[in-house]
Amino acid sequence: MVHSTEKETHVTEMPQNSSRDDLESPKEAGFIEDSEVKGYVDPGLQLEEAENKRLLRKIHWHLLPVMCIAYIAQSLDKGTLGTSSIMGWQKDVGAKGQDYALTSTFLWAGVIVGEPIINQLNRRFPIAKVLGFSMCMWTALVFALGFTKNVSGVWAIRFFLGMFEAAFAPCLLAITVQWYHKKEQAMVTTVWQAAYALASGFSSLMGYAFINVKNSPGNLHGWQWLHILVGILSASSAAIILIFLPDSPTKVKWATEEEKVKFVERVRENDQGVQAKRFKSDQVRDALTDPLSWLLVLMILLQTLVNGGIYTFNAILINKAFGFDAATAQLLGIPLNAFTVMLYFLIGWAVTKTRQTIYCIIAALFVNLIGTIVLITVAPTPTTRGGLLVAFYLMQCIQAINPSCYSLLSLNVAGQTKKSIVYALFFVAWAGGNATGPQLFQAKWAPRYFNTLYIHIGLYIAMTITLLVMRLVIVRRNAERDAQLVGENVHARAFEDKTDRQNPEFRYSY
Repeated sequence: MVHSTEKETHVTEMPQNSSRDDLESPKEAGFIEDSEVKGYVDPGLQLEEAENKRLLRKIHWHLLPVMCIAYIAQSLDKGTLGTSSIMGWQKDVGAKGQDYALTSTFLWAGVIVGEPIINQLNRRFPIAKVLGFSMCMWTALVFALGFTKNVSGVWAIRFFLGMFEAAFAPCLLAITVQWYHKKEQAMVTTVWQAAYALASGFSSLMGYAFINVKNSPGNLHGWQWLHILVGILSASSAAIILIFLPDSPTKVKWATEEEKVKFVERVRENDQGVQAKRFKSDQVRDALTDPLSWLLVLMILLQTLVNGGIYTFNAILINKAFGFDAATAQLLGIPLNAFTVMLYFLIGWAVTKTRQTIYCIIAALFVNLIGTIVLITVAPTPTTRGGLLVAFYLMQCIQAINPSCYSLLSLNVAGQTKKSIVYALFFVAWAGGNATGPQLFQAKWAPRYFNTLYIHIGLYIAMTITLLVMRLVIVRRNAERDAQLVGENVHARAFEDKTDRQNPEFRYSY
């Protein structure tokens, strides 16, 4: 499994009760800035394919279920409020006009405030603990939301929910980079993000179960019981994260010391390290002056301007625009989200198979464009609403490209300080798009929202242009580096905490 006998002996023959930090590591070549991997670096180690697959299965088994649980927990709240919107929630809290849309806007405003803080905490502290603490605070706020019956109180709670929800995506993405090779990240990100759609389907099922609850103990409405159940599930999820999610590949309890070295070395080709805690001002300048940083930010902003609105108004569109009754709209949300999960994995498979992430995203945008045109041109009638529903199902491609957009970020930014800045900018734009997207669905444009759909067409075109420019930049950078490379790329600077532009061995992905 390890080609060098001398190196294998160094890894495996360790005195009992000794840690890697207690021993000298003659194999470690070059300067190691990454604080998490010191004592666990072996640049000469080469893994056979069978051993690499065994390690990957072990990582999957221990990591992916926990990551999915975390993402399901944070996804339930967004789906829960959307479900509650047609369960009498708006009447009970006195919501009128754009009040419902503003609940989503306040949530994303909280995310915008929280993202810069969270990404600096991720650079400095164990990521699993940052995520676990955020989940505990978020759970308390979900319970509070279930007992708030005035719009201003709901807005305030949603804002603070957003501040703590800001941890979920950056934390899980950072964990993915720590543990998985570049070739694996697209599908791994797809798996834990698909939990988002599963949570929405579960939320629709719970909504159907509670929609007719009246005169329950304590005079609680059905939507209140829905929030209480989500709060209980969230509390359980927070406990699982704090107990079972490891801080890093070198601090995991379910691996041997030899396996920890292999975990580190199998991600060497990423040239992104694991976690270096020192703040570097030159990397801040790199982040802010790199055109690729801003192309990534623009990409996610355009995507969420569409997705944020469509996701928030899913239930209302099915109910009002297509003419289905409220209970049926709840049930139709279940196959809608099941179909969205299928789209997640279809796009994830295509990206992994072709290694053409940008082209796959553009193809999905084209599907959304066609669906939008159908919604504009076909009037809803008892005979056409089924076809409109199919077109709307296909338009969930805009949500299903989330993992691919995240992968373009995770694969193309290196240097821990630079990552903390670019990740913050990316997710601030992500939140900004999600906050603004629902506002494109103006109440005066209901029920078919023609003007909203015309705006969406423009956003699809703008995102396609952005992606093509991004691909051009990446291809040129890789070509320049390949031309300057002498000999084999051994990724010797992988743990020196260099940015992608500082490290000539770094290769971009597109």
